[in-house]
Amino acid sequence: MPAQAWVTLVVGLTAITGVIITWRQKNDADRRSEWWRRVAWAYERVFDSDDTQQRLGWTLLKVLITSKLATKGDSDYVQAIAEHIALEEVVTDDRQDILDDGPAQAHEAET
Repeated sequence: MPAQAWVTLVVGLTAITGVIITWRQKNDADRRSEWWRRVAWAYERVFDSDDTQQRLGWTLLKVLITSKLATKGDSDYVQAIAEHIALEEVVTDDRQDILDDGPAQAHEAET
């Protein structure tokens, strides 16, 4: 086989490899973008006032963070928000207890 044929073959294979790499990167970016859209939708459910919707949101988030598309950073992101929500609920519950019990009983509980 002449040298020109080898060069043509190498250039062709290089071009095909470049196209495949570009296609994979675009495909991965599109899939991750869709993953984030689903995460946003799940968070909308989590922050809904309806308990059923909240449970649905948390269930969806559990599924989404186990996806191959979720990176360690993504999992950390979901975990940080979950912790924030959990702590906020505890603080809100404590405030509600104080409001329900009144300031005198809250002061007695502290001492």
